[in-house]
Amino acid sequence: MISVLVENGVGITLTGLTWDHPRGYAPLQRGVAEYRKLNPEIDIRWDRRSLREFGEAPIEQYIDRYDLLVVDHPFVGYAAAHGALVDLAPHLNDEEKRQFALDSVGPSWESYWYAGGLWALPIDAATQVASYRPDLLREWSAAPPATFEAVLMLGNAARKAGRWIVVAACPIDAISLFFTLSANLGYPIPEERDFFVEDSVTAEVLGRLHALIAVAHPDSVNWNPIQVYDFMVSTSEAVYCPYAFGYSNYSRSDRRVRLKFGDAPAAGDRGCAGTMLGGAGVAVSRFTSHRSEAIAYAKWLTSPAHQRGSYFQHGGQPASLAAWTDPAVNAACDGFFSGTLKTLQTTYLRPRFDGFVRFFEPAGIEINRCLRGEVKDSALVAWLNQRYSEHRTAAREIA
Repeated sequence: MISVLVENGVGITLTGLTWDHPRGYAPLQRGVAEYRKLNPEIDIRWDRRSLREFGEAPIEQYIDRYDLLVVDHPFVGYAAAHGALVDLAPHLNDEEKRQFALDSVGPSWESYWYAGGLWALPIDAATQVASYRPDLLREWSAAPPATFEAVLMLGNAARKAGRWIVVAACPIDAISLFFTLSANLGYPIPEERDFFVEDSVTAEVLGRLHALIAVAHPDSVNWNPIQVYDFMVSTSEAVYCPYAFGYSNYSRSDRRVRLKFGDAPAAGDRGCAGTMLGGAGVAVSRFTSHRSEAIAYAKWLTSPAHQRGSYFQHGGQPASLAAWTDPAVNAACDGFFSGTLKTLQTTYLRPRFDGFVRFFEPAGIEINRCLRGEVKDSALVAWLNQRYSEHRTAAREIA
């Protein structure tokens, strides 16, 4: 099976799959030695997959090859419908569940509960937040924009001076922006209905997105958050980014050029509330030969002590509130955690039904095409509603 017995006295080797960024793999790989000191009979091997595969590739192609998977929470609908992952709820006592709930950053803990089961434990927390270069922004303002309208004003002013605002708007981030603005404007897209969005909401959201793309760097429609941040720290062309999933790695004290992160700007009257929840959870495959050992390791990875300790020190972005509110952790990232916590605590939880992930990727492509001027707004909303309804219907038929 996928857990390998060895003959060198170690005992068993658990295999895990995470995503290919230092934030995703470094704390896991570098934490193995620490865990082995506590459990010398267990070794762990972590493999990687791309960020796109993490967010969109079907988990069924991995579950018979790995004991543990780091997953995005929309996959819990598939897990619940098909029994792909171990339901962790029976393996936690009431006190453990209470502690996880108290220690959750926003709805991170809630996001892995679906159809009465718990399909992962929160290991990483993120959402779309703002970031900027303080050394460049001060030419226009002592503080970053607080409203969407102020973002557009900054974008126009920066362009006149030969600089830019930037935004992560590649396909997967384009649909994330659509969810974020819908919720921030007071129209969160619920899971329960069969159509995706009303025409009036689409008009307002797309109108704002078109206005944002019009003043942002032309490559914004090609970039994910990592590409945005790499551009911001490697050149002096980008002043500010209003929306991209936050990466504390870019504000750490060991970087030559650091970004400052803060709460997302307000498009409506709800402040920063409503940005789409991201992050990651650690799940256990139903095919594992060593279920108890894998669950014990997952609990250790997500414990507050480890999250605020070596997990963060090795480059991780914790899902533990104890880590986010730890003064030493916050200071090591130039206030990243305190600066974005309000946004994280008020995030929007997107649909998670079985089939949603299969809608998410092509919908992102179509929204991105619309932002490029290749699809009309009216055609996009018709396509979104039709495809969403088809996936909702298919989910009910499977159930």
